[in-house]
Amino acid sequence: MTVMAGQVWVSLISLGGVVLGGVLSYLVQHRTQQSADRAEQQRQRLSLSETRRAERLALLERFIDLNRTVWHGLPDGGSVRDYLEGNRSAFLAAREVMG
Repeated sequence: MTVMAGQVWVSLISLGGVVLGGVLSYLVQHRTQQSADRAEQQRQRLSLSETRRAERLALLERFIDLNRTVWHGLPDGGSVRDYLEGNRSAFLAAREVMG
């Protein structure tokens, strides 16, 4: 009977080890997933922030160009739209070169 009781205890301890290992594995995977989710959210926030920054810069550029056009006038035969689009293209090309 003692031998059988010893075998039961060994089996229970082994089962407890398997359960403990499974719980620890789950917790590690859960933490890793949470960390990956937070990193992805941070990347998306940064991307959105950069997009908004680019939009604000474009609006500021148009505002400055329009003010310059109003104060200094357009070249003969030019339209405000053509003037602004030409400067915008030059600005975007320079921005890409700078990085």
